[in-house]
Amino acid sequence: MNKKLNYSVPDGYFENLKGRLRSIADTQQEAPSRLQRFTPYLALAACFAIAVLAGSLILKRTAVPAASDEEIIEYLIDSDMTLAQIEDYLTLNE
Repeated sequence: MNKKLNYSVPDGYFENLKGRLRSIADTQQEAPSRLQRFTPYLALAACFAIAVLAGSLILKRTAVPAASDEEIIEYLIDSDMTLAQIEDYLTLNE
């Protein structure tokens, strides 16, 4: 089998590599600004706020209104409950 590689490294590549890497590292050592440091946290807080707002809107639109006391009493009377059971209900739910 022929194991000849078709690619070659340019002359002097590895001799100059260390110097080129240092120059790249020197140019990229700027400290991030406060806004750049806090941007991920602000984005997370905004996502959380949107999720809470969307959840509360969905719950408000799908919530079933509570029955009034009069409606509950009428239901209990119509459901053949005794007067003692209705009085027990009223005393427990005051």
